[in-house]
Amino acid sequence: MISAFLSFFRLGIEHILTGYDHLLFIFSLLIARQTIKQYASVITAFTIAHCLTLTLTVLDIIDVPSSIVEPAIALSICYVAIENIFKKDVRKRWMITFVFGLIHGMGFADLLKGMNLAKNSLAINIFSFNLGIEVAQLGILAILLPVLFFIHKRKYSVRVVNVCSAIAFVLGGLWLTERIFF
Repeated sequence: MISAFLSFFRLGIEHILTGYDHLLFIFSLLIARQTIKQYASVITAFTIAHCLTLTLTVLDIIDVPSSIVEPAIALSICYVAIENIFKKDVRKRWMITFVFGLIHGMGFADLLKGMNLAKNSLAINIFSFNLGIEVAQLGILAILLPVLFFIHKRKYSVRVVNVCSAIAFVLGGLWLTERIFF
């Protein structure tokens, strides 16, 4: 039981750290100036939301085709990038992050659904996977915080946020195009 817990915990961490689109989404969420409390609420809102849809998808309660989910994930990157450029007050960002977390959770579920998990250990496996995701995201936040605080104390911080967001928008747009047409 402990080895299964650790395996799924590790799988959650690896899923975040190897998911280029997810890393860009997290970066896009975090690059905008926020307080530590706001950063933490964004990360946690995302985790709670994706945990819900991941669980519902793995249990076959909901089933949204990846042909819809994957472009929606790319579109979420584009949206956050545009929001960073045009909306300077992101205090309530956790709300839109929760909505996008619901979409991302369905994408995460594909990995677990393909494993044909035993029903008797499903709850603990999903929990440990989500815990791994949350730990990885909080780790990314911990690494980025000093850099973010440094950037946001400079007079050029708006320009840095806008350039990073423009790059994220272009990459998200490329992934959106790829996921729709290819």
